[in-house]
Amino acid sequence: MSANRLTVAAFLGAALLAGCGTQVPQIRDFPNNNTVADNNELVQAIIVSIHCELKDAVTKVINARAHNYYTAEFLKKWGAQVGLTLQLEEKTTVSPNTVYLPPSPPSSIFTLAGGLTGTADATRIDKINFYYKVSELYLGPNGKCQRDDNPPHDSLLIQSDLKLAEWLDVMVNGVATGHITSIGNENVLSHQITFQVTTSGNVTPAWKLVRATVNQSGSFLMASRDRKHDLLITFGPLDKTKSGNFLVPIAESTHISSELASGITSGFKNALGQ
Repeated sequence: MSANRLTVAAFLGAALLAGCGTQVPQIRDFPNNNTVADNNELVQAIIVSIHCELKDAVTKVINARAHNYYTAEFLKKWGAQVGLTLQLEEKTTVSPNTVYLPPSPPSSIFTLAGGLTGTADATRIDKINFYYKVSELYLGPNGKCQRDDNPPHDSLLIQSDLKLAEWLDVMVNGVATGHITSIGNENVLSHQITFQVTTSGNVTPAWKLVRATVNQSGSFLMASRDRKHDLLITFGPLDKTKSGNFLVPIAESTHISSELASGITSGFKNALGQ
């Protein structure tokens, strides 16, 4: 490839990267983010996958104790509050540098170096909360949720083993052994999963002229995209004082507190550049 073609390729790459941080990030990654429908498809796929994960976890735990009906039957009087947070951050840094070499006498050599750095950073945080009754999630003795065979692959929350059944089983085991009271209004079971994926790239077109050199060190243009998908699931008894359509107050408070703590932690990490 000729020098001219390399230069053109470098500038095309720079133009592609330069969009990061100067506009609101898309939910999906390129090239699957062309339309609103494409982006909404990912969100719907995550919600459907979480719904299936909840159904399978509840069904598996209850059916595993079919020989002792009352061991896990209390779960049908519980509910599940779900919080989903999709956070996306795109950043671009431009850092050109030049060394000027003016004519100098043989006894001394004078050079003049200069550089400039500019950064653009855009963050998008989308949250959605939804609620299920465990009795509505249970699929019966031989039930199994039917999943999409070819879902979007932009999120690790889709069709992943979120270990929810494993954690839900902890509560049921505690009830079965008598160490936990199943009807207690103070009972709460919380499960949180965070997947974070960061990709980055850089391009540095360089020139070496008679009197100057340009971009002979460092990176001229750097861009990164950080995707953080956070899932919070809180199980607790239904609040009978509100027609059984809400979790008991302590479960609701635990869910809200966990969301606040997650947001504060994320904010500190962003502030520290981690």
